[in-house]
This record gives sequence, structure tokens and C-alpha cells, in this order.
Amino acid sequence: MLERKRGLPLVPEKLDAQPVTDGIRVVQNSVVGQDAHTAYTSWVTTPGGTVVIDPGNFRTSSMINKEIARESGKPVRYLIYSHAHMDHIGGAAAFADQHPRIIAHENTIPRLERYALTADYIRHINSIQFHFSIPPGRYSPVYPTETYRDEYRFELGGRTFELFHGKGETDDHTLVWVPELKAVFCGDLLEASFPNLGNPFKVMRYAREWAEALERALALDPDFAIGGDVVLVDRARIRELFKDNIEVLRFLEDSVVNAANEGKNLEQMIEDIQLPPHLENSPNLRQEYSRREFAIYSIWKRYCGYFDFSPSGLLPRPRREIAGVVRELVGSDETVLNKARELMESGQLQLALETLDIILKVDYEDIPARRVRQQILKKLTGTDTCMMSRNVWTHYLEEDEAFLAKQTEEG
Repeated sequence: MLERKRGLPLVPEKLDAQPVTDGIRVVQNSVVGQDAHTAYTSWVTTPGGTVVIDPGNFRTSSMINKEIARESGKPVRYLIYSHAHMDHIGGAAAFADQHPRIIAHENTIPRLERYALTADYIRHINSIQFHFSIPPGRYSPVYPTETYRDEYRFELGGRTFELFHGKGETDDHTLVWVPELKAVFCGDLLEASFPNLGNPFKVMRYAREWAEALERALALDPDFAIGGDVVLVDRARIRELFKDNIEVLRFLEDSVVNAANEGKNLEQMIEDIQLPPHLENSPNLRQEYSRREFAIYSIWKRYCGYFDFSPSGLLPRPRREIAGVVRELVGSDETVLNKARELMESGQLQLALETLDIILKVDYEDIPARRVRQQILKKLTGTDTCMMSRNVWTHYLEEDEAFLAKQTEEG
């Protein structure tokens, strides 16, 4: 495996272009200044020109363009989008002066149109997910010049580029196989941690199809595998990482579907479906970015509705009304606060948060409850190793800190 850099700056002074094999270079980009989420831009140099796979984000793409010109002098003839996330394709405009053909799956265009429609929502939730300030601005991606449905093939400078469609983190994924180099480019379908199968802010992902795409890529018997945040140059390591990812995807898909067929609800699945020890402890599946619970939610959302098989769940009232009834029955906010503190001290942090909602769903500006929540969130941010959930805790911790500071100033 090529060395994966840590602590990358958002805008490096100099690119660290690493050779994979003769004709292939990669650059690792920081996405939001956090090590749990980075992305690779790759390019293949041929006598007939250069093929760039994922032009990268807008901060580094101009530097990558200059690096390609400096290294080989070969013009960029093709851009290939592995999928339409901005950390992978947001910098495509930097190559516009060379008029490359831009190839992507046909689902990329409606995906980009949906992103434009919901740009303000995406900016908001990404600022929480990545704990990164995203200023308002015009959403202006570079659309592909050519799309395909199942497979696409072209040749350039004695190299063959075979593209095929896969689903996983998105429904528009493209994998690229260069048989002369025995190299497969997988985008975010291949990562060195637990696959990003679930995201609490975004639409469903595709566990079964994700496994199938990786199985197809592995069947090519590659010598080199370049993923979203990993570059593998050892055949044994390739098989190990692929197989762990395939197994965990199929295990989670099968477990959720089987549980649904048995009549279990989502709460039961979250509690009952645990990873087998060899997957739970695999260094290839560290839950650094996404996590098991998010994956189960995502698979459930794909196949099932919202009903929890309790009649009260058919037309549920707003949680603030239920909390109001419970608050009235308890009769004392101090009782709720004491219980939340007790749960916090015993390490039951999620239950402590939900207990506090008895107050906060009714009165979000209740100062004592916000103080206790601040303490709970501080513990969560200090112990959660998954970037996505830790950043959510951090967002609301900072909200509580700002709220309480304001109350102190006004009081």
C-alpha cells in the first residue's frame, strides 16, 4: 500500500505526486482538513495524451494540471468521473482550456441537477458532517460531455480504458480497468476503512450492488487498485481489503433483509445486528468515517417504510407533544436533569441525551438542560472515533456553548 499521508493541508504549497507504476501517478487531497476523509486524483500518461481519473477538488486541481504538464508535457485528453461528489470532480474546470472529453455514467447528470436543486440544504448538512464552514456560493459543476449506461471503452496511446458502472456510495459510480497496466480505479467504492454505506443526512446507498461491483473488479485480478482514500500495490493486500469490504457489505444487507422478513423493526435491528468479531476487529474496517448503525439505517430505508409495527407509530404526534406529556407526569425538571446526569456518569451517553429531550423538545432554550447536554456532548466528542458522528456532536456542542455564553452575557 502506498503511504497514506496524514495531516494534509487543504491547499498544499507543493503537490506530492506519487508513482504507482509506470505511467500512473496519484495525488492525495485533503477534503476538509480531516484525516478520516481524503480523496485521490489519479492520472495515466500515454504517448497519445493523459487520462485523469477524478480531477479532484477546486483547491488543488490547477496544481494537478500544472504537475501533469511539467511531468510529461502530454495534454489531458480525457477526464473520467468516478462519481459526482465535489471532492472528486469539483476541480474539473481547471482542465477546460485543453478541451478534454469528460466521461461519466448517465446517472451523473440527474445527480448534479439534484445537487443544484438542493444546494442550500447540502451546504448546511455538509457544514455539520465535516465541521467545516462552507460559504454560500454559486453551484457550478462541469457536466460530462459523454455518458454511458453499462460499459464504455476507449483507447489512447496504446492503453485501453474499460469503464463499467457500479452502485455503492452513489448510483452513478464508474470503475476503470486498464488491462495493459493491470490497474483498477474504484473511486469511493474502495476505501481503507468501513465503507461509507450509511449517512444520516443523505439518500440511501447500495450495499448489494456495491459488493457486486467490488467482486467484478477483484475478478480482473489487478496488480494495482486505486480507491477513494487508498492505493494498493500488493496483490495479497488487494484481495484482503476487497474481501473484507465485500463480506461486510453482504453481511449487513443480508442481515437487515432477513430481519425485515422476520418482522423485526428498525430498533431491534440496530440492537441485534452486530458485526462478527473478525469484521468488527478488522483493521480494514475501522469505523472512522461511517459506522454500523448508519449502514443499517440506510439499508432499512431502501427496503422498508417508516412504520415501527406499533399502532402508535402509524400517525405519530410530534415528539415535543410526547415530551410534554412525560414532563408533566414527571412533575419536576430536576428529576429529569438528575437522571440525565446519572446516565451520563455511567457512560450511557445516548440515553442521557434522549432523557434530556423530555425537557428540550418542549423548551429548547431551557438553560439547565442545555448545560447538562453540553457536558454529555463534550464526553461524546472526546470518545467517538467516527468522524461523521463526532462532527455532529461537535456541531451541537458548539451551539450549546454559544447559547450558554450568550445567556451569561445577558444575565
